[in-house]
Amino acid sequence: MFGDPLVYRRRQRRRAIIAWSTAVAFVGLIVLAVIFGGNEQRRLIPPPSPREYSMTTSQFDQLRYGDGREAVDHQLQEPGLPEYLTKGQYVALFPPHTDEVTCTFWEISDELEEVARICFDSGDRLIEKLRRDAAESEFGVSV
Repeated sequence: MFGDPLVYRRRQRRRAIIAWSTAVAFVGLIVLAVIFGGNEQRRLIPPPSPREYSMTTSQFDQLRYGDGREAVDHQLQEPGLPEYLTKGQYVALFPPHTDEVTCTFWEISDELEEVARICFDSGDRLIEKLRRDAAESEFGVSV
């Protein structure tokens, strides 16, 4: 019925080796995925805060409506923190704006817990500059 018992055992052994090899390879891949995949939250970089971009009160006061973005960046010596990279808690300190406006966020370095937002229109002209006291909020700038 089964033919030669020796041939039958060899086939069974070959099937067992293939099954065990496949199982070990599968488990190995899972272990490697866990080791190298890791926790995605660990890899996420938290958004920077405006504290990493600062200007003084004097620099803020010298900003003039209608100035071009390049002139403002040159005056402040850096472009500021874009809104999409700013923590939501800082963005929430300011009133909403239209989609045609792009804003950057700053810390006022010589004022405790002050955050500034400067906004440019689609022609890259300064159209808004606002300051807010983050100390009055529940989180403060230092969080």
